[in-house]
Amino acid sequence: MKPAQIQPEEAKCIVCQEAITNPICPECMRKQIKGWHPSLGESLVIPKSETGVRCLFCGKYMGVCAHCYSEEADDLIGRKRPKLQKEFREIFGLRKEAQI
Repeated sequence: MKPAQIQPEEAKCIVCQEAITNPICPECMRKQIKGWHPSLGESLVIPKSETGVRCLFCGKYMGVCAHCYSEEADDLIGRKRPKLQKEFREIFGLRKEAQI
């Protein structure tokens, strides 16, 4: 049996259409966010995917890159808990100017 081949279109984020180069799935990222601030993790939506690349941590398929998911989390935090946004950006490596 031949090993499964990832098609180039399956290795792209469904949001930004860029290659997924840091394969950490939204579910694993949400766990990290919950570890940092438990009340925020429950608000984050986890997109499901049956194709794409596999997460380095849990092995599940993912279709949204870590950067796009972090951007969505940042937007949510900015709306729900704006005072935490700067700290989130520092901890999770988002390089945005604070819009607070």
